[in-house]
Amino acid sequence: MPKLLSDYDQDASRLANQALGKVYQLNNERHSVLTKPVTNLLYHYTSAEGLKGIIETNELWATSAYYLNDAAEISYGCGVLKRVLDEWIQKNPQLENSLVSGFAYNLRKAFGEDFHNKTLMLPIYVACFCEEDNLLTQWRAYGQLGGYSLGFEITGRSGFTGPSLVPEPKIYTAKLVKVEYDRTRQEEVCRSILKPLFEIFTDNATARAIVEIGDHPLFGYSKFLRVTTDLLMEEIVAFKNESFKVENEWRIVVRPRELVKQGIDDGGKTLTPTYFRCSKGMLIPYVKLNGKSRKKLPISSIRSGPTLDKTLAAVAIIEMVTQNGFPAVTVRGSDITVRF
Repeated sequence: MPKLLSDYDQDASRLANQALGKVYQLNNERHSVLTKPVTNLLYHYTSAEGLKGIIETNELWATSAYYLNDAAEISYGCGVLKRVLDEWIQKNPQLENSLVSGFAYNLRKAFGEDFHNKTLMLPIYVACFCEEDNLLTQWRAYGQLGGYSLGFEITGRSGFTGPSLVPEPKIYTAKLVKVEYDRTRQEEVCRSILKPLFEIFTDNATARAIVEIGDHPLFGYSKFLRVTTDLLMEEIVAFKNESFKVENEWRIVVRPRELVKQGIDDGGKTLTPTYFRCSKGMLIPYVKLNGKSRKKLPISSIRSGPTLDKTLAAVAIIEMVTQNGFPAVTVRGSDITVRF
């Protein structure tokens, strides 16, 4: 017979609840930092087929992060976090066999061994953007057979996207993040989360309380581990190797967040709408942004790539956006002279 909440030690439950409240406060503080581009505009590069799909369906797709062009992107962030955890463990040998040490080892396992063995594969979907709409490196990736950059007006509060970029799955939320390329800064971000969390577990009274209530469903040890994993994943999904710095990338990161809900989680009774496209012989999972919404995607401009005839491209773009009911969209072509 499952334990009732009243079966747990009430004093220990109160202390654990207070400690979890500090984690919630840390999460709220991090979400309160406004993350928006200076101009409120970001640019999504895509192929002719991608442009056609976006305009005709009024949807933007967020691809599973594990299937991005650079397959090492998520593992790179896990590697940065693992090194920070290793550093903390090595600097705190006096805490060996303590609750906080066990917590650090559990996190290290989750983002190290479990990730590489595909045990930790949280649903994370990403739509990528750049700060510039006429970037040579992006045309090299998308422009050899044409290519377009779509300017999106980014709205929303505390980094979360506005009503025109809401994910279709109701238990997911979409947040705009700026990619961090500097390794030193990446490590500082990880430490800034781990330090206050480890301080909670270092407090003897709190540690005893968490041990006492064990598997408490609301504020037991496993709850702390889930929330902390969520907080850390929120950050490392925006880490990227410095060699990609020229991209000035931003991302809309779509995923279920432990502490932020868009809708009601019914415990998996409703099937999460996930779709699949084909690329290079492989099925690629994705979710839809703005799926089934009557609001038009906030597209303010479309630029054709440098290999296309600007006049012919503009005529087709204007006709397509007009037929699909988009308001005035600025259309232009790239002036970059390039040969692929």
